[in-house]
Amino acid sequence: MLAARHAGLVWSSSRTVSRTSRSSSAILLLTTHARFLSTPVPTPKPSSPPEAHLTPAQRKQKLDLRPAPIKPPRSSTISATHIPTKPTVPLPQPTAMPSAPSLKAVKEVAKRDIEDAEAHGILAPPPPNSNWFKRTLHKGIELAKFYYRGVKLIFLRRKEINLIRARIKAGGSPLTRWENRLIRTQKSDINKVVPFLFIALLLEEVIPLIAIYAPFMLPSTCILPSQRDRIEEKRTEKAIAYAAEYRHIYAKLKLQESPAGHLPIDALKASGTSIAVCGVLRLSTVGFDALRIRRIRNHLEFLAVDDQLLVQDKLLQRLSLKGLEEALLERGL
Repeated sequence: MLAARHAGLVWSSSRTVSRTSRSSSAILLLTTHARFLSTPVPTPKPSSPPEAHLTPAQRKQKLDLRPAPIKPPRSSTISATHIPTKPTVPLPQPTAMPSAPSLKAVKEVAKRDIEDAEAHGILAPPPPNSNWFKRTLHKGIELAKFYYRGVKLIFLRRKEINLIRARIKAGGSPLTRWENRLIRTQKSDINKVVPFLFIALLLEEVIPLIAIYAPFMLPSTCILPSQRDRIEEKRTEKAIAYAAEYRHIYAKLKLQESPAGHLPIDALKASGTSIAVCGVLRLSTVGFDALRIRRIRNHLEFLAVDDQLLVQDKLLQRLSLKGLEEALLERGL
């Protein structure tokens, strides 16, 4: 009896436990499914790159696996041993002839030249309160007088030069630097005086134009002060331009020195060399190579004599500023 009751109790307990377990499982399953259907699955937040929180000092520098060649630093000064062998500036190409200046421009230049000469006392100013015709006539007469005195001075200097040569031939005092330069100037003026007289008699109004574009045609005694300054300024500008443009030719000539400071005359026969040397020495570059080489030879012979006379007359320490500047420009410095 007790055994039967105990067996019934055990069976009843087992059913209760089984129902309880099944019920708990069902509740857990329903709860899980309900949570799965109602609660969204949280998506992971993208983590920020670790480099964003690092300071610039903590970041690693990127390595360039194919680095470009490093350019050497540019030197601020050119080495003394560097000699260019190619032109630093393209060689000049033939250009069209410059257009003729306008009549108004020529008149303005001539007017300034005359006013400057009047300020220096070379030309007499027109009388006050004179009309346009009288002023123009007065200026023409004064210019004619100036040219006449200049031509007359050329012929008067011939007597002085003949006396200098006679003294030297007789064994008198040696030739001075001033006398040597006077003889050279006189020789140049004699060659120019006849063409100048022809132009002055027939086309006097063209002389200001000649002073601007063909100053080598004017004798030294027939040039107004402002015209002389303009001529010297243009010569200096030309020499500076040639010194920069033909630098490679001067470098090649430097390499051909034998011995140092001496060049064979044949070195001037190379293409463009005679033009480069004439330009830097402020000589005319017109003509062909043989004519330019002749000018260079005559100029260097003159400079050799001038150097000797500078030492002979002890003028190296007594040259005026203008004389020193003239000597340097003649030597291409």
